[in-house]
Amino acid sequence: MEKKQNPCSPIPTRTRHPAVRAWIYLMRIAYRTERESAAHAYEHGLTFAQLDVIFHIGKCPGITQQELAERMLVTPGNVTQLLQRMERQGLIQRVPEGRAKRLYLTEKGQEYCEKLLPKQEQLHIQQFAGLTLEEQEELLHLLMKLDRAQRRKVRALREAGERLPWQNTESRAANG
Repeated sequence: MEKKQNPCSPIPTRTRHPAVRAWIYLMRIAYRTERESAAHAYEHGLTFAQLDVIFHIGKCPGITQQELAERMLVTPGNVTQLLQRMERQGLIQRVPEGRAKRLYLTEKGQEYCEKLLPKQEQLHIQQFAGLTLEEQEELLHLLMKLDRAQRRKVRALREAGERLPWQNTESRAANG
């Protein structure tokens, strides 16, 4: 006898396209792993966003605020407020260069990066421990393929002069 599907299940298996089900799983996993990473950051007096900024700048010293916002998938306004707070805390420096501002870690920010990056990497390794190394490689390959397709779509929208879908959402939300 076939087991009956719970209609209230957070992940319906028979009625949804595999892409929808995959998206639901990705969001659930991302939410849980982000919360765990945020708890790790909080243990060291940082927010998850601050930890993310430290890692991005540590990996790419001199990155611009615009580039950082794009990598973090946030608006330039949101990243500006975050960077101002981090600058006051002595974690980063914003160096004007023409119309852009280049970002660098201070000595304190660099110490956080060197101390927390290995711990964060270990946390991520533990988060994927349910998969074999081969399965992790396969998952990585598929996610990279999906990411490339999405980036091509974003690039095409920009080249056509169209707003990105999340930009339309932000403007509607801001206007009420």
